[in-house]
Amino acid sequence: MAKHCQFSLLIAHTTLFSLAMSLSGGFIGAYLLKLGFSFSTAMLTYAGIWALRFVMRLSVMSLVRHIGYQGALVAGSVITALQLLAVVKAEQTAWLICWVALLSLADALYWPVYHAAGAVTGREGARGREMGLRQVIGAAVALCGPLAGGWMLTTWGPMADFAVAALFTLGSIIPVLLMRRVPAGKVPSIGESLRGIDLVSFAAFAADGWICAGLGIAWPMVLFTSLGSHYVAFGVSNGVAALGGAATGMLCGIGIDRGQRDRFLPLVVLALAAGILMRAGAAWSANLASIANLSGAAVGGLYGPVLMSMIYDRSRDSGAAYRFHLAAEAGWAVSGCLVAALIVAGGFTPSLAVAPAALGVGLIYLCVRRAAVIPAAALAG
Repeated sequence: MAKHCQFSLLIAHTTLFSLAMSLSGGFIGAYLLKLGFSFSTAMLTYAGIWALRFVMRLSVMSLVRHIGYQGALVAGSVITALQLLAVVKAEQTAWLICWVALLSLADALYWPVYHAAGAVTGREGARGREMGLRQVIGAAVALCGPLAGGWMLTTWGPMADFAVAALFTLGSIIPVLLMRRVPAGKVPSIGESLRGIDLVSFAAFAADGWICAGLGIAWPMVLFTSLGSHYVAFGVSNGVAALGGAATGMLCGIGIDRGQRDRFLPLVVLALAAGILMRAGAAWSANLASIANLSGAAVGGLYGPVLMSMIYDRSRDSGAAYRFHLAAEAGWAVSGCLVAALIVAGGFTPSLAVAPAALGVGLIYLCVRRAAVIPAAALAG
């Protein structure tokens, strides 16, 4: 019962935090383009964020040790709210640097702790349903958030949209404060964090980083420009696409709990590959771009539970969930962002910037398959 309560509070936090990100985060790449950033410059900026996040990853351990895991979630949320306000003035160099630094720090502090909490607060035998529930909540939020965000950006401007998102981010702190201690193991020293890395999950996060660079960062900017750089059209396209992700996410989660993850895996890999090809050709048709976005969200509803249920199970079994995620989340999206920037800088159509995602598809398949036969690394102790 206690774990169920902990998980419910974490879901409440996730809902509010996700709403904030759907109001603002999905629009940040589009906003940078509106400010006059070239596609390549925007991708290089994101590469810088991921690189700085990687550097900060180990340096934040001392802070986490002093404030605890709940404190880290709170601090990460506060800094995330601050970066949403800083990005509004990103056309000024000083504010751009401030935004990059704040976002990098927020991500380095928040995400390893969040994933560790997700791994240790779930119920035994319900991992797939929990992942599916997170997908459904995320999709439901992603239906409302982009619609509201696009409207606010067009009607009231970026400061209003990002300020509202910052308020929701701060509101997401309340469920965290109600949680009990998060049993994610002790905070390691730098030396301890570099030992006992779970290679299967490390490789899976590397693959996910490349997929994130192509589909999570480059693709929204491609879609935005293909829709005439209109915030409302962009928000509507993302909102409608979220419905597909909700349905597939819950079905996939139920199947995982029934031991069917390996059955979903080939479908996920083939659908990811097809979606990348479709997105790569989307520059030639706004309709094709919208169809690719819709189908991509449905695939994401499968991809998220398949990958993260495997990683969370291994994280929980390691006995040191925070150390597990700190070691595994290496920030491979840096290389994907750099490749995407080079593709566009080389004169190729921006839709080909999704190509780095193809690097991760085969590796995801291998990692999930190998996870079934290779036990998680013994990180405790």
